Amino acid sequence: MAKGKIVILGIGGRGCAALQRLAMAELPDAVTTTIVSADKRALSSTAADCSILLCESQTGGRSTGGNATLATQAVQQVADLLRQAFAGADTVFMVTGLGGGTGSGAATAIAALLAEMQIPGLVFATLPFDFEGKRKSLLAENSIKLFQQHGCAVVLLPNDQLQQALGAKARLEDALDESNRLLLQLLLSLCRMLADTGLINMDFNDFISVISQPGIAVVGCASAQKGDDLPMLLQQQLQNPLLRSKKIESASSVLVHLTAGPDFTLEQFEATGLHLAQALPKASLILQGLSIKADYTDQLELLLLVCGIVVD
Repeated sequence: MAKGKIVILGIGGRGCAALQRLAMAELPDAVTTTIVSADKRALSSTAADCSILLCESQTGGRSTGGNATLATQAVQQVADLLRQAFAGADTVFMVTGLGGGTGSGAATAIAALLAEMQIPGLVFATLPFDFEGKRKSLLAENSIKLFQQHGCAVVLLPNDQLQQALGAKARLEDALDESNRLLLQLLLSLCRMLADTGLINMDFNDFISVISQPGIAVVGCASAQKGDDLPMLLQQQLQNPLLRSKKIESASSVLVHLTAGPDFTLEQFEATGLHLAQALPKASLILQGLSIKADYTDQLELLLLVCGIVVD
């Protein structure tokens, strides 16, 4: 199977934080990383294959100060550099925080550039805390609409749900680190799935068919002992409070990829598909992939990608 090229793109402060964590992991050969920011200090301290500084003449190498219009315009000025970074890419995974100037302004402008280049994009975006005010909330909502207009699937990670997932007494540093850890796990699982040659392959065409559905997306990954209830593991991911969508049952497409040992059974494979069909009754496209690894004698891994969730 021909290997595709994946670009992981970090945008703004949230993107820098995610790529700093990603730099500690071993990535498949087909993956390259790019960071885009107006903050020169954050950019210089983040390891990436390509770094692009925005609007230095206007901000002096500091942040955009929440000015999304400035960040949008700055993307036009570095469009040629971005085209070079994306050249030959089969897909781009964007990581950003919505509600701020660079995160919302630059990310949506880059989504438009990807549409122009006909490169499918999958966006991982954190949403601002409620206490950060209506202005940031409205900017984030508008950004989500623009992503969808440009054909990007969007995985939302609401900051307010960190408390629900981790408990009210969780330290802020631990909560944000958990968000970064989850992002890293999701990105690595997707990259490895697309780079793997499995018993039942999930290649780029399958992946693109799923993420091309309009709407919001949910991605989840988990590992378990082989004796665990696989449908229960699936349900846990569908209800993950850090990823949960209230309207997930409206999804139009779903991809699930399993990595298991040689004794994985047809019954387990069928149970996975049946559970998804019941949990997501409107999904017209359900794809299942399977990789068998000899050293997975006592474990299995699951990657779930649900797309086309309808939002108001």
